[in-house]
Amino acid sequence: GFLSTGDQAAKGNYGLLDQIQALRWVSENIAFFGGDPLRITVFGSGIGASCVSLLTLSHHSEGLFQRAIIQSGSALSSWAVNYQPVKYTSMLADKVGCNVLDTVDMVDCLRQKSAKELVEQDIQPARYHVAFGPVIDGDVIPDDPEILMEQGEFLNYDIMLGVNQGEGLKFVEGVVDPEDGVSGSDFDYSVSNFVDNLYGYPEGKDTLRETIKFMYTDWADRDNPETRRKTLVALFTDHQWVEPSVVTADLHARYGSPTYFYAFYHHCQSLMKPAWSDAAHGDEPCNFSKNDVMLSAVVMTYWTNFAKTGDPNKPVPQDTKFIHTKANRFEEVAWSKYNPRDQLYLHIGLKPRVRDHYRATKVAFWKHLVPHLYNLHDMFHYTSTTTKVPPPDTTQNSHIPRRPNGKIWTTKRPAISPAYNSENGKEKWSPEQEAGTLLESPRDYSTELSVTIAVGASLLFLNVLAFAALYYRKDKRRQDTHRQPSPQRGTTNDIAHAPDEEMPSLQVSQGHHECEAVPPHDTLRLAALPDYTLTLRRSPDDIPLMTPN
Repeated sequence: GFLSTGDQAAKGNYGLLDQIQALRWVSENIAFFGGDPLRITVFGSGIGASCVSLLTLSHHSEGLFQRAIIQSGSALSSWAVNYQPVKYTSMLADKVGCNVLDTVDMVDCLRQKSAKELVEQDIQPARYHVAFGPVIDGDVIPDDPEILMEQGEFLNYDIMLGVNQGEGLKFVEGVVDPEDGVSGSDFDYSVSNFVDNLYGYPEGKDTLRETIKFMYTDWADRDNPETRRKTLVALFTDHQWVEPSVVTADLHARYGSPTYFYAFYHHCQSLMKPAWSDAAHGDEPCNFSKNDVMLSAVVMTYWTNFAKTGDPNKPVPQDTKFIHTKANRFEEVAWSKYNPRDQLYLHIGLKPRVRDHYRATKVAFWKHLVPHLYNLHDMFHYTSTTTKVPPPDTTQNSHIPRRPNGKIWTTKRPAISPAYNSENGKEKWSPEQEAGTLLESPRDYSTELSVTIAVGASLLFLNVLAFAALYYRKDKRRQDTHRQPSPQRGTTNDIAHAPDEEMPSLQVSQGHHECEAVPPHDTLRLAALPDYTLTLRRSPDDIPLMTPN
């Protein structure tokens, strides 16, 4: 349902269109089953959550549902949208013998293959990305999800969203064997692999890699393998789930749209999860102990309340009169709305409470510092005027994501596949094109060099003039002395008739080029020309701008 050639041959997003069609049927028919077509709630977890998040941004689903519950996912996660559909479609076509240049012929060839043959092909995406998923087609998803959120495309929906404490477990298990903790070398490898797969400027990777290691090292217990394992899980959790979800909540609540945020902290015992793990991805449903039964009732009450009214606190209060026998600790807890200033969220665990600013330091690291490091990399590593040339857009409806002015591409998203040539349908993809073409022109420093020489020559000329003036006064005084063998001392202010006083020497001030008096000496001593260094700073106009694609 998500294969795409990036053009009209196979635009993609067929899976989302299926979901939209299902919602349309529900909206038109739910009244016949006693339901309310004006109180339809859609919810999903993981990839399903990212699809729900995308549906709130699509004009095709407008009016088909009113509320969304987004569990452990967001349209802003790196695996939510496929930014390289042409690449993976070509890989699949090559494996089944359909890799022809014309996309229409390629799609026709793929349609002749059985579903079993297609799904059996092992197409591995870059880590932390997706091979076949929703794409930005200019229609179902008209633009980059973050741009659509900033434009307020999803403000008409009530949204509940949240994350689990240890979502990143799946990525730790996929990179290293964490049963006995994580060694220092495995930790370094995991961070390096993470940066290599998510960040596209090779010259800045070392700086970013070391910064991430610093942020996710417990310096009080840095040599403990179990501590390293815990911080590695936190790294993946924060980047892949927490930061995207918090940004989504901030953008949705910015104008007062009803938003509720939760953090799920209860870890249920399961043979599928290691005993050391926190509440991992998908841990909300699990086998029940008494505590599990109590929390299950809590979650069902909150979720169904939200579907009914848009407020998880009503109409049904949290109490102990349900199927559980464990006292319900949530009876005295009121789940407050989320807003960007206070960032209140519900801690769902055995000790429930409303807290604020979930993982705020780490969220700020990924949201603000990492893009700032990207800018610093540009400023200090490029001494040329750099212009990023966007890939050619020859399709009628461009689906290339663009950032608004002043924004930069965050490193959560890979480069975008360029559009096909609409005239011949031939693929124009190459890694160089995906990364964009950087045209660098060497800067002309002739002006700065001329200024430096002029300033130096001026300072030298001033010193020569001062030396000549002093020499002239000294020589004149000597001649006057020879003409008057027995001079009479005059007033103290008569410098020309003061044989025992020496003419003050002059020294050029380095700071302001002014003449200052210095103590007298037996012989005239000219201060040496100081070292002058002209610091050349680039004016704001010289700083290379990241032009949007």
